[in-house]
Amino acid sequence: MKLYYDKRSKNPTYFIQQGIRNGKKTTTRNVKVIGKHNDLLAITDDPLAYAKEQVRLF
Repeated sequence: MKLYYDKRSKNPTYFIQQGIRNGKKTTTRNVKVIGKHNDLLAITDDPLAYAKEQVRLF
């Protein structure tokens, strides 16, 4: 499991992704949407740390 978000976006959406192997190829699949940066600011002061904690708990 890993955290993915667009680092160039002003209001990124945080996703939990899972790595999948399809034969010899690898890809990722979004398992859960944590939320948008502005929405997470209502919950916590540091949305990135909150998202990382959610990935650790998942």
